[in-house]
Amino acid sequence: MLQALKPARTGTSYWSRNAIYADRSIIVLNKPAGLICQGSDASSENATTGTLLLARNSPAARQFSQQFQSRVVEKTYLALVRGGEKSFPTRSGEIRDALEFSNGRVSIGESCGAKFAATDWELIASSPIAPLSLLRLTLHTGLKHQLRIHLAHSLHTPILGDDLYARSSISEKIAKITRLPEKRMFLHAAQLTLSRYRKTGPNKHLRLRIGAPVPRDFLTICRDAGISLDHIYVDGGLSVDGQHVSDVPDLEGRWLRKPPGPRP
Repeated sequence: MLQALKPARTGTSYWSRNAIYADRSIIVLNKPAGLICQGSDASSENATTGTLLLARNSPAARQFSQQFQSRVVEKTYLALVRGGEKSFPTRSGEIRDALEFSNGRVSIGESCGAKFAATDWELIASSPIAPLSLLRLTLHTGLKHQLRIHLAHSLHTPILGDDLYARSSISEKIAKITRLPEKRMFLHAAQLTLSRYRKTGPNKHLRLRIGAPVPRDFLTICRDAGISLDHIYVDGGLSVDGQHVSDVPDLEGRWLRKPPGPRP
């Protein structure tokens, strides 16, 4: 999701606490739950956490807005969903169910007015003790509530904490193993990949990926449920053309979080 950078009412401490990457054109935040953003795609929902792109000037805003519209930007999400391993027919799949919009509600639709929506999903892990799974999602279109509808009504595994589209109450097995915060939906914009350009050199084009660490409560539920998370989602980080980096000198870019400590 692209936002224009405006004077912050929350002060410098807010930006320093949530900014994870900055270069001469953009700032990327690790958006906390509850932050209200403009726009209507899945990453702009208040409850969604993770990568939020801010353009630092008007030319950058126009450039990245065009990348979003032309689907050059790749957006990867993590979702904790209600359903064990047996809820999924395969380990991965594609959802191409069109969506209809009426009176502020979104639903699967087949009318002429329905809009094409594309989501790819992959099962990363399932809890051995409760009907809970971790999915990696690739968003190819950015329609309002797309991921929520596709998971709840197409895959029949609603996102944990999604009270709007879930058709049943949370299993007691989930409630017994972990504490679930109120009004909290566990959908995280984990990675954002953009096209960027070097000023010099024979290979000016590069693909920059920014990863936002998962929130603490997301990680806690995974641990309580016996779901392991790869360190790239726990720590976040940067990569250029698939190679991990700590900064991007060609863009005057830098990772703003402390590097992770040694692992046991």
